[in-house]
Amino acid sequence: MPQKLAPFAQATGIMGHQGELLMTNEVEPHTDDESADEAARSSLPDPAPALEAPEPQLPLPIPAIPSAVPTMQAPILLAIDTCTSRSSIALRDAHMLRAECSWESDRHHTAAVSAQIRRLMAACGIGAEQIGAVAVALGPGSFTGVRCGLAIAKGMAAARGMALIGVSALDVTAAAQPDLGMPIYAAVEIGRSRVALARYEWQNGAATAAGDWSIQGWKDFAASVTAPAWVCGDLSAGLVELLKDHATIAPAPLNLRRAGYLAEIGYRRWQNGDISDPLALIPIYPSENQGVN
Repeated sequence: MPQKLAPFAQATGIMGHQGELLMTNEVEPHTDDESADEAARSSLPDPAPALEAPEPQLPLPIPAIPSAVPTMQAPILLAIDTCTSRSSIALRDAHMLRAECSWESDRHHTAAVSAQIRRLMAACGIGAEQIGAVAVALGPGSFTGVRCGLAIAKGMAAARGMALIGVSALDVTAAAQPDLGMPIYAAVEIGRSRVALARYEWQNGAATAAGDWSIQGWKDFAASVTAPAWVCGDLSAGLVELLKDHATIAPAPLNLRRAGYLAEIGYRRWQNGDISDPLALIPIYPSENQGVN
């Protein structure tokens, strides 16, 4: 056998150009053509097995009807807030906030947020079967951000039969504030020097919305606030400068909209059987030109 063909013959097992059989194992040359053909066929790999027909697929099970209240089997609530560039998720059981994670992201991707949720669940040793409800911030906020969180929450609720609870992002911000005996203005930045905001007053130890939310430009908002007032939420440096002589600005930790407070609101509603209809739950989007000066 020529030296240059030896490696190739060892790897493939084919006939050489002069009729000798090139095998991975050494064999005697065959002079009989029929014997040579038989030896060549024996060196070929076995034919692939015939494909079997796929088994018929059974219908997918119908998701269970969500429990209107926490149960022993699924006592945990997942909270999701992706309304703005500051996203937050949290896990709460019947007794405590188990975990919380907040981060900044210029763009919301469903896969990235879902990965954060899986990591948080894994860190707590929580399985999907233990989650019985999902609370989601509905906005106001960015179009893409609000849709991202709501899509994940609705998908989980539909797939696993979880209760769904929609909460205003402004209510989440207000829930974190201390009772200092003054009205609260919770704000969410929506771009173009505008904020979505709502006024809250203290009733029985809880911050309660004193009307519908609205959109105002920075200057109009600053001019409408009279002391004493507490302003919190997404506050840019320019807005803080306009407000500093009219109101008390919440410290940085209280301006971060945290999913832990969303979980607290959601769990209380879940315990009271106050869950949302997934088909009727819609995001809260600010008008494109409302509040533009």
